[in-house]
This record gives sequence, structure tokens and C-alpha cells, in this order.
Amino acid sequence: MRKYAFLVIWILTGFWGLCFAAGVGTRPYEPFVITVTNAATGEGVPLVKLTTVNKVPFYTDANGQVAFYEPGLMDAGDVYFRVTAPTGYKDLDADAFGNRGKTLKPTPGGKATFSLSRDAKADGKDMDKRQHFRLQHPYKVTAGTWQPFMITVKDADTGRGVPLVKLSTADELDFYTDSAGRIALFEPGLMDKEITFRVTSFGYALLGGGKVTLNTASGAAADVTIKRLNIAERLYRITGEGIYRDSVLLGQPVPLAKPLLSGKVVGQDTVAMTEYKGRLFWLWGDTDQPAYPLGNFKTSSATSLLPGAGGLNPGEGVDLAYYVRKNGFSKPMFPRDDANLVWMSTLMAVDDKGTERLVASYSAMDGSQKSFEKGVAIFNDETETFETLVKFEDDHHVILSSHAFKKGGYVYVNGPYPTIRIKADLKSFRNPAGYEAFTCLMPGTGFKGADSQIERDRRNRLVWGWKRNTSPLGDNQWDELVKAGLVEEREAFNRLRDVKTGKPVKIAGGSAAYNAQKDCWVMVFGQQFGASFLGEIWVTAAPAPQGPWKRACKIVTHHSDQEVYTFYNVQQHPEFNQNEGRTIYFEGTYVTTYSGNPNPTPRYDYNQMMYRLDLDDKRLSRIWPSK
Repeated sequence: MRKYAFLVIWILTGFWGLCFAAGVGTRPYEPFVITVTNAATGEGVPLVKLTTVNKVPFYTDANGQVAFYEPGLMDAGDVYFRVTAPTGYKDLDADAFGNRGKTLKPTPGGKATFSLSRDAKADGKDMDKRQHFRLQHPYKVTAGTWQPFMITVKDADTGRGVPLVKLSTADELDFYTDSAGRIALFEPGLMDKEITFRVTSFGYALLGGGKVTLNTASGAAADVTIKRLNIAERLYRITGEGIYRDSVLLGQPVPLAKPLLSGKVVGQDTVAMTEYKGRLFWLWGDTDQPAYPLGNFKTSSATSLLPGAGGLNPGEGVDLAYYVRKNGFSKPMFPRDDANLVWMSTLMAVDDKGTERLVASYSAMDGSQKSFEKGVAIFNDETETFETLVKFEDDHHVILSSHAFKKGGYVYVNGPYPTIRIKADLKSFRNPAGYEAFTCLMPGTGFKGADSQIERDRRNRLVWGWKRNTSPLGDNQWDELVKAGLVEEREAFNRLRDVKTGKPVKIAGGSAAYNAQKDCWVMVFGQQFGASFLGEIWVTAAPAPQGPWKRACKIVTHHSDQEVYTFYNVQQHPEFNQNEGRTIYFEGTYVTTYSGNPNPTPRYDYNQMMYRLDLDDKRLSRIWPSK
């Protein structure tokens, strides 16, 4: 009868995280104890850094011990730790891939020990503030009663918790809010005293100096309110480990069925999503696992239920059901033996004589990430994998490699503007020579820099139009044509400018869709060489998919006085539109790549973040095309 009583409580309260809250909050806290010893003396080695694949760092204390309790990785099987030896000790030997670390199996109350050897030749280095703190505040690793201090960071306008907010102490200890905006603070050296935190977050600001002082009493709670500067609102992390880690540790309700770990995925690059056979079908590029720094490099996929048909409200989250292999980790969706990596995009459901089929573009690469084959793949519903449908040849000038959307019997693909179209049926996708691009090149030709062939009429005007098997033109290609004297800048059909300053905005990939409420096409895109190299996100609009795309407004930044970050390959999700299309959703990959930032955000780095945008925001009023 107890199990039925539990089920009733779960249904009545809606407490999705209840089954994960056991063992936390006021219950016994049972960490996995990792001890690092001196190989010669057996004594504990302090200041050894152990870092998980998803960038979560741990330091051994004065006794050489780490009290590891990461709820998403407890009882998850193998967990790999990169080991960084402190001054005076040798690093572990590198494996065949150059990684230096240990694979352990964390369990509540479990233990593991390994040793490091002294290195008499090691140069002395000064300890940083975090290392000093670890030595000055050793903590006991025996089971005890765990009473965290709950910090909730809220949006001043909405009252909603804000994810990805960093609270830093004077000792340079950093804590990040989870997707509900919560931090479960239990740092023994910081508890039950007044602590001043510096509060920072891309596109948000703590008013009044950027610092807040909190009384970190065990079992107590405090709210911190910040002001959103971004026009778009950051909502939650979609992929990775510990999405609602702190909320679960605090015993707070969370929306996801698996708020800590799904598909054993701790990191994922570049999303594509579309509706297919009554569900949402997702795919990603390279995917990290807890067990080792190398994961799945041949595309990962999952499905989720549609909002209103069993799926979550997109403002709350996405419950992903991954396609997995026997060990529970995300499986390769295009398992080609001749490729080291397979990246996929242009995901779309098309008609095949009355049957719905799922297709996607692909690029197969060798170990140096050099592509040796590109084409279109088709999903096999029986094997639940993709197979080659058609290969792109040298005489095919329209190559698919970006986000797609469907409208009026066509699939439109960004290239980087949505200037590629294919009839939305399988027969048309089988024939790359029939793909069309909106371009000013001579029909049937490819882009060849200064040797490109330009089409002009008798009055010497560029002939723009939809042309079969002809290369599309992005900002970089247009620049080359201008430099070669083949065209003039003023002749550009699509050339985005900032509505505030009038300065050019160079596009770095985007995702467009028709918006019925605005009766135009809306595109969310990344910027090349903005305040951050690839971390600035903009929105623009046009009367037709091919454009003209002229005026843009920045809606998200990943630049601050302290650091910069990358947020690339954004995709808009019209399947999630709300308020008759006034509210749109988009996501992108949050990662240090190309940013120069040496400090990746634990758990968040190399994962997908969801945002939403109110198209009625007055700050966007100047982007809309004239009727």
C-alpha cells in the first residue's frame, strides 16, 4: 500500500522532484569520498583539482579529500575526472588521447583512493585565492545532516528565477544558479555568517553596485533581484547534467521528469528540431558523456511531446526522451564506419506520396574534422537511425548545412539568409540539381570568388531571382564580390544594419520562420565580430523569406566587463509560439569556443539554452517591414 500512497501524493502535489529529493535537504548527506594520497608516504595531498567532463571543479582539502556529491552523477556509472596535480607533484600519465585523469563510480557513502608522486623538479607557484580557501576551511566528509542555504535570483520584472547567474565571493569561489534561478549553498567555510557576493550575468545586472551581502544561515533562504537588460528573456538549460541540480538538493519542485541527467548527456552542440509524426524530433552534434572526455560524435537525437499534447509548456522546459545505446548513453544516429564525425542539420519532415518522412543534411568528416562527403540523409523508423539518401557532387552548387522551415509547399533553408528553397517532398530532396537559391549569380553556376559569374540585364542591373543549382550568397561572399569589383555595395539585396546606430551587422547563421501575427518572416541570428566574437544574438524581419532583410535589433549579449562567451547556431522554434505568435522561442549553444574565455561555466558550458522574445516589445518597433 505504501507505493500507492506515494503515487497519490506525487499526483496531488505535482512535486516532480520528490523522488530526487530523498537524501538531501534535512536528510542524511552521504557524499562519495575521494582521497588523493602521496605515493611515497600515504599522506593526503591537498589542492588536487578534479574536474568532471562538464567542467565542474573540485579541490582536495588539507586532508587530501573531496566530498563529492553531484546528484546527477551519483549512481550514474563511470564518471571521469581530469586530475590536475598541485605544485610539487607529477601529473598522471596521459592516455592514448592525451587525457590525464581517473574514472570512478560515485555512489552515496562510497569511497575511492588514488595516489600522486612527488616531483622534486616542479617549480614553485603561488596559490590562488580558491586554493588558500580550501586549506583554511577543511570540511568533514562523514555523513551528517545537510542544511543548505537557499539563494533565489529573480527577474525584477517577472519574478521568475534567472538561470546562469554567477555569485562570487572575495575568495573567488563561484556559484551558479540552476534553471530555476536557485543556488543550494553549502560551503562549510561560508555557512552561518555574513558573506558578500558579486552578482554577474550576461544581459542582466544587479542594481546598486553589483554586490549583495547575505546571512548564510543553514536552512534559511534569501532572494536576490536583478534587472534584465537583454530584450529576450533567458529561460532554462535544455540539455546536460544538473539542469535543476540546486532545486533538487533544496527539495523544491521542478518541471522535468528527469531534472538531473537524461540519456547520460552532460554536453551537446548545435540543435535542430522539427515536428515529425506527432512528436518533436531533436538532433544535436557532438555529445559529451560523464564517463570520458570523448563521447558521441555521430549525431544524437531525442523526441519530446508537443505542448498541449502531453508536452510541457515551453516556458517551463522540455522533457527529452533520448535514443540510447545499451549502457544508457545517447547513441549514434548516423553510425557510419568510414567517418569519425557526422554533423547534421536542415532537419525537416517532407511528403513521400502521402507518407511523412524525415530528412536532414549531413557532413561526414575524418579525424581532422575535414569533410569528405556531404549530402542528405533519411530517417529509418525501424532501425531508428539515419541513412544516406543522396550525396552532393562537385556540380551541385546548393549545399544544405543550416536551419530549415516549411511554408507554402517549400522548405526554406538559411544560407546564411533563407535564400535556399526545395519543394517539400522527398522526390525533390533526392535531386540536388533542382534545389534553388535566390541569388544574382548566373543560373547553374557556383560561387568562385573573383571568378564568379554575375547575371546582369541590358541596363546592367543585377538579376536577382530563384535559380536552380546556383550558389546562394552570404555576407562574406558578397564582400569578396565587392572587393573583386564585380558588384557594388549598394546593389546588395540583403544587408543588415543596426536599427540604433545604422552600422552593418554581419550575419553568422540564423533561423527564420513565417510569423502570422506580424504577417512577415522573422529571423533570429548570430553576429560575426560583435561585442563578443560569436555571442551576440539579433532579430530581424522581412516581407518574404528571401528578403530584403535590412534592419536588425540586438536581443541577447554574451559580453560583460568581466568576460565574454559564445552562443552560436541559434534556432527559432515556431512550434512553441505563444500569444498568437507574439511570443517566440529560440535556443543556441552556450560554449567557450572562439571566445578566448579560459573559465568554462560548470554544467552550462557546451549545452543548449532556451530564450523567449516578445515581438511586441517597443524596442523592436523599427525592424518590421512596411506593409
